[in-house]
Amino acid sequence: MSKYNDPLLDSIAERLKDGDAGIRRVAVMELVDSPEAEAVELLIAALSDEDESVRLEAARVIDEFDPREMMGALVGALTADDENVRNAAASALADLKDSSAAPALIEALKEDDPFVLAAILRALKQLRIPQTRPHAISFLSHEDAGVRREAVGVLGYLQDVDNLPQLISVAGKDADAEVRRTAVGALVYAPPAMVAASLAAAVTDENWMVRMEGIKGLGRLQITQAVDTLIKATDDERWQVREKAAEAIGKLGAVDGISALGACIQDPISNLRKTAIAALGEIAHSDGLPFVEQAMNDNDPDVRKLARWSRDRIAAAESASGTGH
Repeated sequence: MSKYNDPLLDSIAERLKDGDAGIRRVAVMELVDSPEAEAVELLIAALSDEDESVRLEAARVIDEFDPREMMGALVGALTADDENVRNAAASALADLKDSSAAPALIEALKEDDPFVLAAILRALKQLRIPQTRPHAISFLSHEDAGVRREAVGVLGYLQDVDNLPQLISVAGKDADAEVRRTAVGALVYAPPAMVAASLAAAVTDENWMVRMEGIKGLGRLQITQAVDTLIKATDDERWQVREKAAEAIGKLGAVDGISALGACIQDPISNLRKTAIAALGEIAHSDGLPFVEQAMNDNDPDVRKLARWSRDRIAAAESASGTGH
């Protein structure tokens, strides 16, 4: 007995169960030839196929469907029993990026399931439409950290200074480190003067990934008054934080940070030594030359290569300023 109104879908459904991934892949390609809405259900199933080439083909075929047709089926699939199907539907929703889907997505925010809410918010984030703002703000107090994180993402993607009070509050107070980190990352789209204090505060967070995100923001926004904060961060217990601090000092061209960078050149982590040497080259000040020359004997060839580059940068800067010999 046929399950579908379209005989083609019956045939495709059978071939999607075939043991040959090539046959399943061709069946996915044929889904676009069916005018029936049920084709979307089969496409969602194919998105969680065990074979990567079938999944990739299903992802490609999504573009051939009307997003408004896809939306209902994808939202429905978020509550499927199969976790692979749920994850595939969530990923597909985020990839649609069609503003015509916004009303259906916003309507779906009435769901109670945290997984569904997070997936919907992730999809809305990609649309970057102002209508999502009040909904995202309302979810900042949700009990589920994943939902809060995606709500922060929605506000961050809007890049609207009106959202800064909420983002700053979450960055400093949320109980979940990943939510705080996401909020700190969202601050880099704001005028530096409005977020400098919040980014500097993040550098003292108990979680090292939040500290690192704050440092990245300070460097990216060229917040020069944060040099002392960055110098202190070169002593952080995590080398990843020390590395980002060294990189930010270089971006700021902070001569005051040269000694701290010199200390980083003694670190056993080669990635940190490379970043510190590169930062000295970015600053290009003669005070950094002794540290650069020291690094010329480093046991890592990449460090030695960067030391030569930094030495040339310092020499060029001295020559340009008339202090060269």
